[in-house]
Amino acid sequence: MRNPTRSALVLAALLALCARVSTAATRPDDYVARAKQITRMLYPGLDRWLRPVIVAESGLGGPDSVNPDIMNAFFLELHDLEPGLGKAPRACWCSDPVLSARFLFDWQTEKKELLDLLAFGPGVFGRRDEFAEEVARHPEWSDAEVVKAMNEAGAKFGPEHKAELLRALPLEGLAPFMGGQIEVVSAEFMVQHLGSRNPNLIWWVRANWHGSGGREADCTLMLEPFEGKLQGVSREALTHKVGGPPPAK
Repeated sequence: MRNPTRSALVLAALLALCARVSTAATRPDDYVARAKQITRMLYPGLDRWLRPVIVAESGLGGPDSVNPDIMNAFFLELHDLEPGLGKAPRACWCSDPVLSARFLFDWQTEKKELLDLLAFGPGVFGRRDEFAEEVARHPEWSDAEVVKAMNEAGAKFGPEHKAELLRALPLEGLAPFMGGQIEVVSAEFMVQHLGSRNPNLIWWVRANWHGSGGREADCTLMLEPFEGKLQGVSREALTHKVGGPPPAK
């Protein structure tokens, strides 16, 4: 059961994700609308009847915000509120969400670029998490045996399919939300958490972000190997101009 105090933090649950709003027509500071657009773009296979709920874990704004009225950091959750056959409509979103995603936008720039997105839940990791449970039951497996079993379980983007994964990266879709182009530098598949036997099964893609005015920043993308779904993208907030030092604080 979820903490009941979270109900007081719910800020919006108004529009289904099937609503069509063009990126160009959305104000840069309409963070909720842009978060919904990003979710539709990255996870098009999700049930269109899922209902979005916007949750602020610690009020409006975020850890980088000096203005508490700026809603630039929040969670978007997708819940199945549709009743089953012969059942009454659900009155709340007490069950775990199909997908949860934390968004952080840079409220101090003109384009209000997306700085950080972290998504989790069965809508992202359903098949990967099921396989990770199988790996946990076989602590004797080597990394090579884990990868072999993962491929046999239907993973499309194992470590031997790096080129295919890079071609499938949603870089063009992310560009308008991140306010710049993303250039891939390297990609590495992680079988386990560093220094532990816990299964990780994630792609780490390191990249450079190129924004307006010659600004650049380091960027990281994380993707699961079964369908290549994006788990997260993170960009450094502090940028610098090409050929010049970072701006003074």
